[in-house]
Amino acid sequence: MTEEKKTSLPEEKNTGALKGFRIQSLSLWLVAFTLIISVLIGIGIVQVMEDYYELAQRTREYVFAQEDARDLLFGSNYLTDQARLYAVTKDHVYAEAYFTEVHETRRRDLALEALEVHLRERNEDALNTSKEAMELSNALMVLEIHSMKLAALSAGEDMGSLAREIQDYQLTEEELSWTAQQQADASMELVFGEEYRAMKGQIEAKMSDVTRSVIEICERDQAESESTMKNALIRQSIYTVLVVILVIFSYIMIAVLILRPIRIYVNCIKNNNFLEITGAYEFKYLAATYNNVYEMTMEQQNMLRKKAERDALTGLLNRQAFEQLKSQLRISSEPLAFLIIDVDVFKSINDNYGHDVGDQALIKVARLLDENFRKVDYVLRIGGDEFAVIMEKTGPDKKPIIRSKIEAINEILQHPEDEAVFPKYSVSVGIAFSEKGFSDGLFQQTDQALYHTKENGRCGYTFYDEL
Repeated sequence: MTEEKKTSLPEEKNTGALKGFRIQSLSLWLVAFTLIISVLIGIGIVQVMEDYYELAQRTREYVFAQEDARDLLFGSNYLTDQARLYAVTKDHVYAEAYFTEVHETRRRDLALEALEVHLRERNEDALNTSKEAMELSNALMVLEIHSMKLAALSAGEDMGSLAREIQDYQLTEEELSWTAQQQADASMELVFGEEYRAMKGQIEAKMSDVTRSVIEICERDQAESESTMKNALIRQSIYTVLVVILVIFSYIMIAVLILRPIRIYVNCIKNNNFLEITGAYEFKYLAATYNNVYEMTMEQQNMLRKKAERDALTGLLNRQAFEQLKSQLRISSEPLAFLIIDVDVFKSINDNYGHDVGDQALIKVARLLDENFRKVDYVLRIGGDEFAVIMEKTGPDKKPIIRSKIEAINEILQHPEDEAVFPKYSVSVGIAFSEKGFSDGLFQQTDQALYHTKENGRCGYTFYDEL
């Protein structure tokens, strides 16, 4: 009896409303329209999936491109460091390291090849800028080899023991007639002079432009993808409303499966929240896909920001974050302590144990600093083997605590578990206090204290106010 009412009452009502249309014909039209709209919904879901995977692929490519840009600049800076060290010390180890980088490690070349893969047809300007930076770096190599040739002559180096590039470099008759001191001075000028610094500045500026372009493109693609996803959701909502209108006469449950999810989705979008996973399968799938893309977008943005503030090797805050902290703390009215920590004889660790062990030594120092200082303290890596700690609300009365932390760290570093695999080493520390924020002279005071520590045996600490 109940079933008969459910069948007959809607039929009578629909027939009257349609002015003579038979319910069977109307049902066929409703089914046809429903099938068409369902197909459109399916196409929309497929498009959302394709957009999702495309965005994920592009984001990965841009992250890799950013890392490659960093590697190209790092390779160029490494060559500069080795050339300058050779010009200063005349130690052939640096010349060997220089040409090992050029011929074997080839970080610059590999990074440029990777950038061509990532940026070709996506950002020709950034790719061309990378190539220009590489050309400038190659131009610097001419100056660096010239410098090493002069340095080798000034030191009376046996040319046969040096790289072929140095041997083959032709000096002018005037340069050959110079005294050893003149040749040494000319060698230094080539890699420390204004022309050299200007070219280095151009390389850094170009690679900064490349990194900025990559980030801008990534953010733009993410914004476009989010807009596409929102448009897709609007289209899906329209299709769903049409389905509700077409089938509401026969299926009351559609109100539960479609209308309610639509209301929830609209409110979530207005409030900039994740979509609730509810309703029919298609809507659950759509909401989950939208949520995944939304979450991924936020994570990628956070990752890009974190990369800009974190040191890639140790995970500590980097130099850029340090500069920002100094600016923020200049206006602070609270006292603070500032520590500069330098890894002792780090170069010998790299030379005797290799760069991998050198990296592990830096990571170990970073971990010990992070573990020994407070969670509210800022632990940073501000240079190659140089770290820093900023302790807010800390005055000279906390000297015993600071001493104990440094001594504990050096105690661990001086007693490695396996000396054959991992060396003994230590850190030297300079400490200075400020009564009010990060004052202008605080860095210089701390640096002087560090210098005093290193000049008096290393493996210890010096308070600036005790000098």
